[in-house]
Amino acid sequence: MKNINLQQYEPDMGLGRYSWQQLIKWLLIALLIYALGSIFISNPFSIFVDRKTPVDYSRIMYFHGLAIGLAGLTCLIVNQVFNLDNKFKKIIFYCTLAAVFFGLSGGAINRSMEETKLMLWYQTLGFFALDGVLITLFIAFLYSRPRTQQPSFAYYLATISSGTAVIAALIGDLIGVMLDFGDIGGIFGSYASAIGYSLSEWNDNLLRSHSDMIVIAVIGLLLSVIDQKYGRHLIGTAKSIKISGELMAIIGILLMALILLVSGFCGVNWQIPHIFTEKGFYAPRGQSVAGIDLVDFVIGTLFLFGGLMIIGALLFGKKSANNQLSQTAKYTLSGLFLTWSGIILTVAGMGFLQEYRADLYSSSNDVPLADYGFAFRMLHLDVSLMLFPAIMLVMLIAQHFLQAKQNKNMQRFLRTGVLFCTLGSLVYMVLNPAAFGPGYWIVGLGFAFVVSGMIYFFVSAHHQETEKFDGVTEHSQP
Repeated sequence: MKNINLQQYEPDMGLGRYSWQQLIKWLLIALLIYALGSIFISNPFSIFVDRKTPVDYSRIMYFHGLAIGLAGLTCLIVNQVFNLDNKFKKIIFYCTLAAVFFGLSGGAINRSMEETKLMLWYQTLGFFALDGVLITLFIAFLYSRPRTQQPSFAYYLATISSGTAVIAALIGDLIGVMLDFGDIGGIFGSYASAIGYSLSEWNDNLLRSHSDMIVIAVIGLLLSVIDQKYGRHLIGTAKSIKISGELMAIIGILLMALILLVSGFCGVNWQIPHIFTEKGFYAPRGQSVAGIDLVDFVIGTLFLFGGLMIIGALLFGKKSANNQLSQTAKYTLSGLFLTWSGIILTVAGMGFLQEYRADLYSSSNDVPLADYGFAFRMLHLDVSLMLFPAIMLVMLIAQHFLQAKQNKNMQRFLRTGVLFCTLGSLVYMVLNPAAFGPGYWIVGLGFAFVVSGMIYFFVSAHHQETEKFDGVTEHSQP
């Protein structure tokens, strides 16, 4: 089939004489350079310094810049795959450019609030731009709901994920106001006191709600892209498995959001409980030494395993005649399946083990294996829930920009990176939690493969678009 030039579908997308495809490449280059810069800001790759030191301000604001860029780029791809109304596409497109620019440049210079808050206010422009992206995306999905047919579960997953991301972003804005301006007129302090917290304790609780919700919501958007792009025309058992996975993921996000909102705003008597505790199946937080956090259980079992079922059904399931995926699409899907499996192994697998035996692994207390608990705390955030979703996003973009052979080479780099990062994380979490021990070097080798793959992509992607991003064209040939 003849190559398809996306510009004929989106003639008004771009910046001046530069197409949106060119801008995506530049955004990826900027994000890669910025990520490499983290070696000088945070080495090892973490927002934490050590087990007993609070989160480092300069590190967390630097990684906020990276997270904003990845979230904005994810929304930009969602925008294209679901083919939202053009007026929303424009807003999302230009707000994403602003979010990446101010997020990265602000994160690079925002090192401290002790002398001036000017750098924070500058980076906040990126936060507000991402707010605009998320709010517009959510409104676009509500506006674009099909009137003549039942919307797909991929549509519902994207809508709920975007709505959850909006809530999480607004909570983040609230935290930012308290961080920047303190207890304005005593309003925040009075509310915190009314629900049984000090202002700092309430802020910490809101931070948990914000961070968990925004991370899972963005990954949910990424999952909806995969579902929408590859999930058409499944039949038989594969279709049933996909629907089951979609329902699990949707219910998981909804339950997560409900639990975290209640925990964040309803007070000390509504803390997230533990299940599978030494006191039995269920015990309120504070009354059990160890046990699996309820919201983590919901994320790990419903959302993550639901996503694995979706991707597995798309990769291994049977499709109707004349609607088979191309070989390059299958190769991309297998990389996505591998990466999602790595997330489950390093987040749900190790996380459930360490929460179940928090009496051994708690990084907050002086217990026998506290350093291993800290290694998990560090790596599940920075590798599993930031780097791995970023790799999945690049896998999707690579299939669109590269010819079949080039895409295969690119996917090999990324898969190898995922394997080494997963192995290194497990060495960190299970065998040697030393900051610069063998796990560090194995993860570093994985990161080097990812960087090599990105360089290969930038060299090879000469605007050779082989597929329309919404997945309509699935049989493109080089």
